[in-house]
Amino acid sequence: MMHFSLSDWLTLEVYRTFLVFVRVGAAFLLLPGFGEPFLPTQMRILAAFAVAVCVAPVVAGMPAALPNNLQMLLGVVAEAVTGTLLGTVSRTVISGVMLAGQVISQNVGLSNVFTAGLAIDETTSLGAMLYAGIVAILFASHGHYLILRSLADSYNLIPPGHFPEVSASARAVIAAGLRCFRSGGQLALPFLLLGLIFNASLAAVNRAMPALPVFMIANPALVMLGLYLLAATVPGLLGHGLEGWSDLPSLLRAAGSVSGG
Repeated sequence: MMHFSLSDWLTLEVYRTFLVFVRVGAAFLLLPGFGEPFLPTQMRILAAFAVAVCVAPVVAGMPAALPNNLQMLLGVVAEAVTGTLLGTVSRTVISGVMLAGQVISQNVGLSNVFTAGLAIDETTSLGAMLYAGIVAILFASHGHYLILRSLADSYNLIPPGHFPEVSASARAVIAAGLRCFRSGGQLALPFLLLGLIFNASLAAVNRAMPALPVFMIANPALVMLGLYLLAATVPGLLGHGLEGWSDLPSLLRAAGSVSGG
C-alpha cells in the first residue's frame, strides 16, 4: 500500500485536477453555448475549473503517482487533444443549423457577401439567428447537462493521459460532418424548392416579356415569400436541429478508442 506525505498528496491531487481542467477547458473553447466568442475568457476558465473540481474526484484511471516531466507533458497534450476532439464533434453536429441558415439566406435574397458574420463560424445573420435559437432552447431544456455529462463520461472511453485513437477519431469527425450536411440540406429543402420554382417562373416571364424588369419587381416578392415560409417552418427547424444532440453520445463513443499508451 502506497503512503504519501501531505505535500505529495496535494501535488498529486493538483496534477489530477489539472488534467481534467485541460480536457474540459479545451472542450469549452468549441462547445456550443460555452465556446462562443462573446463570452469573456475569464468566465470560461472559471466554468471549466468548477467542472474540473467536481469531476476530478470521481474519474477512474487517474495516475497513482506523479510522472516524470516528459510523461506529464504528454499527458497534458493528450488531454488537450481529447478535449478538442469532443468540442469539435459537438460543434460540428449543431453546425447543420448554421449551414441551413446560409442556404436559406441565399435562396430568399437575404444574404450579403459583404456583411460580416455574427456567430463563431462567421455565418449570415439568419444563420446566426437560428443558431442563437438553438442554443437558447438547448439551455432552457437543460440540454447543457447532456454536454457536461458527455464530458464526464468521456473518461470511461478515453482514460486520462491517453491519446484518442486516430482512425476512430477521424471516423467520428467525418460522421459528425455527414450529419451536419445532411441536417442542413434537410432543413433548407423547402427554401431550395421555393428558390427553384420562383426563379424558373421568373425565367419564363422574362422570356415572354423581355422588356419587363422582372427581377427588380420580383425580388421583394421573393423576400416576402421567404419570410412567410421561414415563420411557418422555424419551429420545425429548431426542433429538428436539436435532434442531433440525441446522437451525440454515440458519436463520442465512436471516438472513444484509445491508443496503447
